[in-house]
Amino acid sequence: MVLQGNILVIDDDIPIQNLLHDFLSESGYNVITSSNPQTALEKLKETSVDLIITDLMMPGMNGMDLLKAVRFCSPNIPVVMITAYQSVDTAVKATKEGASDFISKPFSLEQIKFVVKKAMEDGKLRKQQKRRSTDKTKEAETIGFMSQNLQEKIRELSALYTISETLHYPLTMVELFEKVVELASSITESEKAGVWLFDRENKELTLKATKGMEMLLGRSFPVVDAGLVGEVFTEKRYCLSQDHKTCMCGTSRIDFKHPFLGVPILIGKEIFAALHLCQKIGGTHFSSNDVSIMTSLAEKASIKIENLALYEQLIDNIMYSISSLIKATDARDNYTMNHCKRVTMYAVKLAKALRCSADIIDTLNLAGPIHDVGKIGVRDNILLKQGGLDKTERDVMKTHATIGDDIVMSLNLGPEGKAVVRNHHERFDGDGYPDGLKGAAIPLIARIFAIADTYDAMTSNRPYRTARSHEETIAELLRCRGTQYDGDVVDIFVKHDICKEDLGSKMQNIKCEI
Repeated sequence: MVLQGNILVIDDDIPIQNLLHDFLSESGYNVITSSNPQTALEKLKETSVDLIITDLMMPGMNGMDLLKAVRFCSPNIPVVMITAYQSVDTAVKATKEGASDFISKPFSLEQIKFVVKKAMEDGKLRKQQKRRSTDKTKEAETIGFMSQNLQEKIRELSALYTISETLHYPLTMVELFEKVVELASSITESEKAGVWLFDRENKELTLKATKGMEMLLGRSFPVVDAGLVGEVFTEKRYCLSQDHKTCMCGTSRIDFKHPFLGVPILIGKEIFAALHLCQKIGGTHFSSNDVSIMTSLAEKASIKIENLALYEQLIDNIMYSISSLIKATDARDNYTMNHCKRVTMYAVKLAKALRCSADIIDTLNLAGPIHDVGKIGVRDNILLKQGGLDKTERDVMKTHATIGDDIVMSLNLGPEGKAVVRNHHERFDGDGYPDGLKGAAIPLIARIFAIADTYDAMTSNRPYRTARSHEETIAELLRCRGTQYDGDVVDIFVKHDICKEDLGSKMQNIKCEI
């Protein structure tokens, strides 16, 4: 194999250093490695190097200082920076100091391959320009090129930062596809864009999100009839056409009057979906930077898709376990199950009135129906007693909070979900159970649930007492604001009249719960 050039890899992370050495060696490069920037500079004096790949954060001399030293002694050697910190300011600073490119961890080997190839070409171009720079005109051309290259790189880094920030937030699959289309069309200034989902069994593509092609949204087409879009799926790599072409989608002809770019979204080594772009504003071509940025966008999307799939599987497992626990609770005490349903409904309404996050709402819906699951561990003669409980019996009943906490430990409900089960009987003044938490030390989700729980308990008929009215219950909550309950949460509960509208239907069904 003919060597394609010498690459100096500098990284104090030995596994990363070895990974780059093996991959680049297999790709035909002679790779020199170093864990120490000072040692690397000595090697640079002794060996001809075509490209330097260096980590940004290293002990002693960091990557930025190394970059300055390289620029001083060997200004024409391209330098690629690698970092685990996604900061657009750091990336721009490194680019201004002369870095040829900038890669954020975690990275793919395909990304390394693409960046190395581009940097090597940049290095060759720099050498050619150095040989031609014999007068001021040539110097001006070089400065102009570097300025343009700098602007391109800053644009690329800003785009990658925007992608990371946008896809960081929780999204459904549909929202993810829509965000990918929005980002891709904006960054590349394309008039048309779309995400196509692959049906492996039927060998069909379905347009799941789009800009400029709404008439095809939701439609499916055989891969073999999908023209340039189909090529992305069959080849499992990006497809770039700078010429005018027509893409056949079933019986519908989609005329791409301007250049076309298609990028696969891979899960592992299998293609899951594809992003396509066409008709750039002004009819300009897609650049190598466009290809690089869209490849990064597809990689970020694939990671998000994998995380969504794992999350949905986890939720399915949790819901199955919760369903089993609810059935077990109902078999012991029908009142407890229906009480749990109502309290969950009230708590969700109160959380929405408090403008809690979607995560809190989801947790209430998951943990609320089983907040009293610990009553499974309470003896029937206490749980189902047709009268009030004495002190000893009350102490036994209180253990349901810790028993419930033990039961749900394996459900991965997270700290907020566990707080619903364990801490919904804590008091704001610290006199509650089981942990005697006080004030803000009680998780907000448990403070919300305590009010909803009390409201339903007081407005429910029990064998040993009749239900109180809505007005009487509200008066009791207000009387205990700041002592038993969080006053601010009580005020929102009362202000929004959270439960009054549901009380009528509840009273119609209350007899069947006794």
